[in-house]
Amino acid sequence: MSSKKKQKQVSVEEYIKTYCQEKRIRGRYAVYISPEAHLNLRKIARLFNGKHHTTTSSLADSIISCHIETYSDLLNNAYTEDSREFMEWLKDRGFSETENEEIESESCRDNDSSQ
Repeated sequence: MSSKKKQKQVSVEEYIKTYCQEKRIRGRYAVYISPEAHLNLRKIARLFNGKHHTTTSSLADSIISCHIETYSDLLNNAYTEDSREFMEWLKDRGFSETENEEIESESCRDNDSSQ
């Protein structure tokens, strides 16, 4: 199987509108990527830096945001399915529904506080 995926054809204008707009990222978090991915991001950002003020960080942020938006239904379904499987796993091990709800509630609070 080939590692290359079929590219969706977009115009340069669509690419710029989607990925290369200037972003002021105030709150920052480190994300570790391979040296090759970082080099490629830097090369792409340089292509659009002059006119569109694209930085490596804003490009990476746009790519990630677009990915999450594009696949939000799939990701939400996977989360729901995983959550159901986990609840079934707890049930199979003898946890009561009340205990399951407490565990789920704690998990939601943990997710809210980490954002």
